[in-house]
Amino acid sequence: MPELPPLEHGAYLVALLFEVGPTMSGGMAPGPLTFSEIDCWCNRTGVDLAPWEARALRRLSIAYLNESHAAEKRDRPAPWVRDAETKPQVSETQLALRALARI
Repeated sequence: MPELPPLEHGAYLVALLFEVGPTMSGGMAPGPLTFSEIDCWCNRTGVDLAPWEARALRRLSIAYLNESHAAEKRDRPAPWVRDAETKPQVSETQLALRALARI
């Protein structure tokens, strides 16, 4: 498992995303988590998510799936860079994750 970038807020949501599973099986390829899937997971585990947390999990799942598809391209830069001297290219996924961090 690669080391993830530090999070100022919401790290528990990322942990929940990976506990639920960042994606789910869907027809020919993985798909994002559905609200039904999140609700079933909550009911089975006894976790009571606020509505905004369920929406955030779904958006994180979509962002994860989008980035996993984009990462298949050979020239795709990493979604984040540790080296402070290298100027990272901000992707749409990064912008979406930053927006979620502000929730």
